Amino acid sequence: MAPAKQGRRRLVFHVDDEAALREVTRRLLTKRGFDVIEAGSASEATEVIEAHEGRIDALLMDVNLPDGWGSTLAQRLSAGHPEMVVVYTTGFAESDPVLAAALTGAAYVVRKPYTGDQLAEILQRAIQRG
Repeated sequence: MAPAKQGRRRLVFHVDDEAALREVTRRLLTKRGFDVIEAGSASEATEVIEAHEGRIDALLMDVNLPDGWGSTLAQRLSAGHPEMVVVYTTGFAESDPVLAAALTGAAYVVRKPYTGDQLAEILQRAIQRG
């Protein structure tokens, strides 16, 4: 599924500590019409977003990073980019109490493993709804 709007490609900021997963996700999303920037940790994500100029349409954020919770980081990163919607990814089971606490108030969650079509659909829906 490609982004619905013609013209500008949608930019996704993917934050996940698994390098192989970031690589696969970048290829899946690029193939479906998205541009992707990446970070492998909370500290790297902060550096990347501070250096980035321009709009970021979506933050694709792993819930559990080695140096912090994704939800805490997402709040910090979103402060400077109010247009950026947040989509969480997780490998936790749906019933896990840690996941429930980490995702309080989250509108969009993608379970790992995901397919490119699933991910693109959720990202597009999140971006359209803003």
